[in-house]
Formats: sequence, structure tokens, C-alpha cells
Amino acid sequence: MQRILIYILFILLSVSIFAQSEIDTIISGKVSYQSVENIYVSFVDTKGIEKGDTLFLKKNRAYIPVIRTNYISSKSISGISIGNSELKIGDEVFAFVKIESEEKKYQSEISEPPDLTSSNAVNITVKKYNKSDLNEPSVKGKLSVQSYSNFSNQASKYDYQRWRYVFKLNAQNIGGSDLSYSQYINFAYRSSEWKSVSSNLGQAIRVYDLAFNYKFSQSASLWFGRHINRKVSNIGTIDGLQFDLSLPVFTIGVVTGSRPNFSDMGVNTKLFEYGIYINRFDTLGQRGMENTLAYFEQTNDFKTDRRFLYFQHMNYAITNTTIFFSSEIDLFKKEYGESKSKLSLTSLFISANIRPSKIVSLYFSYDARKNVIYYETFKSFADSVYENETRQGFRTRITIKPLRNLYLGMNYGYRFRKGDPKPSNNYGGYVTYSLVPYIESGITLSASNLTGIYAKGTMWGIRLYKDFDWGIGFAVGFRNIKYLFTQNIADVVQQSVTFDINTRLLDPIFATVSYEGVFQDNRSSGRILLNLSYRF
Repeated sequence: MQRILIYILFILLSVSIFAQSEIDTIISGKVSYQSVENIYVSFVDTKGIEKGDTLFLKKNRAYIPVIRTNYISSKSISGISIGNSELKIGDEVFAFVKIESEEKKYQSEISEPPDLTSSNAVNITVKKYNKSDLNEPSVKGKLSVQSYSNFSNQASKYDYQRWRYVFKLNAQNIGGSDLSYSQYINFAYRSSEWKSVSSNLGQAIRVYDLAFNYKFSQSASLWFGRHINRKVSNIGTIDGLQFDLSLPVFTIGVVTGSRPNFSDMGVNTKLFEYGIYINRFDTLGQRGMENTLAYFEQTNDFKTDRRFLYFQHMNYAITNTTIFFSSEIDLFKKEYGESKSKLSLTSLFISANIRPSKIVSLYFSYDARKNVIYYETFKSFADSVYENETRQGFRTRITIKPLRNLYLGMNYGYRFRKGDPKPSNNYGGYVTYSLVPYIESGITLSASNLTGIYAKGTMWGIRLYKDFDWGIGFAVGFRNIKYLFTQNIADVVQQSVTFDINTRLLDPIFATVSYEGVFQDNRSSGRILLNLSYRF
């Protein structure tokens, strides 16, 4: 497996070196609203975007497909979600637009200076920009409060209410300077535990991002504080300094700091870590690809806890195809107190989104992953591990649109780990009609089958949804689930109903109410989720 991985890395990097220098025009928009079934994105101008095109979310400098467009106006589009990424209002998405021949012609024309002696000479005005023009300050943020209530006709311990508050803030170029600030703070607790929480707020507050950014130039910047670096997001939250330098072809980054506590996300300088990453973006014809290679050393009390390489490849050089590849290779091993430098493939993930036509789209993925071992943090566990078995999984999905408003989907999943008596398989499908006559609503019928090691089961359901032009969307659904267990566990047969309603009438204030009721023999339970958010 390791030799195969080395060959893959060699091929990808070789292609990168001989890549060309052309690429489609990239325009960006922002998610403005999400209904039950559609996602709405605002653009300055949608020229060049066509129905059926794919919009991308940028993560770790990689473009991941997230939306397929259905409806287009001059300033916005709406479409359905694709892939596994979760979008939020305010997220920036990108469209790749072909460069028009007129634009190329115009570019060739302006390469020659105008003849100012001609009677048809054109007056040219050159505007000078000050530094303050490039550092226009902006502030964006989100405040939200959620209430999650669970209730049951069984023991009272199943009845509880959980509150969650979120405060996100992104202040760019504060006061027109080169200094920016970002934060993401989460405060969650059960109402029954408020007395203990109020006496120790630290156990309920989680700070995922709290950092300043200073730009030395358009190509060099420094983060200091707690920050998640999207170029190496697999590392997680980092407390410390992160320097980023963009060169004509490469981007180089250096990270030094510490990991938060595993238990409460508190600062722990003993969990010191450092690393470096290099990123390269290339084009093939009018398409592109991106490679990132990172090295990290993580310690506990300044003793090596984990040492590894991380590689990520994003490729959309093939028309209507997006390929993603990532891998982690551990370089350090410790057994019974003896440290060793040994290569071990920890994870390997490959996925491909293929859309051969406007009617058919395909998705494939393969995942092979081991448990990550921190040799100093979890000594007793690490010393007891002789072999860290690999978990393998395969998923595939196909979506077909044979008629307008009609979607057919099928999926299959496979999962296996050495030592399991047999692999787990699941397969299913769905039928969606997005515009039912007379009621102008969408309806989805779905079914799935699971065959695992200890259980097998079936599920089928129906879901009806409708979006109103005046800013309210709703959905109602029903599911029937049946699980049969191979051990001495009673079979489970349950039905559930769901109801969702959301509104953007008070834009920029958004409200959502969701209910799920689960019914099984003499047992029943329910959940109610209330969400109120304000974006600025």
C-alpha cells in the first residue's frame, strides 16, 4: 500500500510540474438563504453561469462541488445541494466561467498602445489607488440561539432541554489597517445543569477560533491566537502563530503553537506542535488542479506524540469531473518505550464526482483509515497496540434526471475491518419530483436496506416540501424502520414523523422550527428544535 501511495504522489506532482498556465474565469457569490430543498446564492452578475452548472466551496485551497444550479436571474441563482459539505448562510461559493472570445480579442487589442495622434483617439483616465482603498474595513458576523428539547414517555432521565449559543465574527481591515480579527465561540449546556455550569463557565464554553491576522503585504500574512487553518484543516485548532507566504506558483506556510486540551478545549502549552506546508496550484488547458504537502510534529511535554506527513490533491482538469485525494503517513512509532522512525499509512481517501451529461451524475469514494495514536498522551493504549487494523469503506451514488423535475437516485456502501466476521453492506434509492402539479410542491420517496455484522434492517419514507415566494418553507415526512438483530436483542420496529418550517420574513433574522416524533410499541419520544439567528 505504501509503495502504491508513493507512485500516486510521484505521478500527481509530475503532472503538476508540466501543467499549463490558462484557467477559466472564477466568479464568487454568497449563500443568501437556504430552504428545505433549495440553496440561494447572490452574485454581482451571473453572466456566464448556465442552468446545470456546478458551484464550488473552497476548502484548504481546494474547490469542492456543493450546488447544482436550477434557476438563474441576473443577480442570483438557486439550486440543489450536492456532495457532503454543509453550507451556511454567508459562505462564499465559486463558479468557473468560460472566457468569452470577445474578451480575448479585447485583451489582444489593448496590448498595443493607442495612437494618440489619431483623430479617433480615446481619452484614457488612470485612477491611482491609495493603500486605504485596498484596505476597506468590513464586519460580518452571526448570533444564534438554539433550543433542543427531548421528551419521552419512559423514565424522566430521557427528558431534557439543551441550549446552544453561537457568536461568530469576522472583522476585516480594522479601521482601514492591515489588521483583521475572527472568532467562533460556542456556549452549550443542559438547563438542568445550569447551577454547576454557572459556577464554572469554562466547562460549557468552546472557543474554536479567536485570532488576529496581520498582512505584511498582499502575499504575506501572520495569524496569532487560536485559529483553524483551512489549508491544513485536518490538524484542527492551533494556538500560536501561523505564517503564510504566497509566491507566483507556490504558497508556503509555517505553523508553531500548541493543541487545545482534548477534554475542555482549554489552552495547553505542553501540547506543543509545529509544522510546514507547501501548496501549488496549476492548470491543464482551461481547467485546474491543486496539491498540498504538509509535515507536522506534535508533542506532549515536548516529547514526540505524533509525527506525520499530509498530502492533498484536488483535480478538476477533466471536464465535468472533480477528483479529491488525501492521505496521512505517520513517521513515528513507539513500542514499550522504544522510539522508532517508521512509515505507516494512516489514512487514504479518494473520491470522484463525475457528470457525463446533464441527465446523469456519479459519485465514488474509497476510504481506508486507521486509528490515530498519540504515543505520549495515551501511553497505556499505545503500549497495548500491536497492530492497528485498517477500516475500509466504499461508497457510490448515481443520480439520474430523465425528465424535467424528476430525479432518480441509487446508492451503495461497503465497510469492512479485518477481524469482522463479514462486511457491512447498505444500499438504497430515492425518487424525487420537485414540482407536483396543482400543489406546486416537491415530494421524495426513499428506501434503504442495511446488512451488518450484528443486525439487518430496512427503512422507507416519504417527504413533502414546499417553498413559498413570500419567505416561508415547510416540510413534512414519515419513516418506517425495522431492525432485526442476530444477538439476544429484541427486534426494533418504529415509525417517525417529522415537521420543519423556516422563515426569512424578518431578514436578516432567520427562524426555524423542527419536530420529530418516534413511536415504537409502547414507547414514544419526541424532539423539538428551535433556532433563531441574526446575521450582520
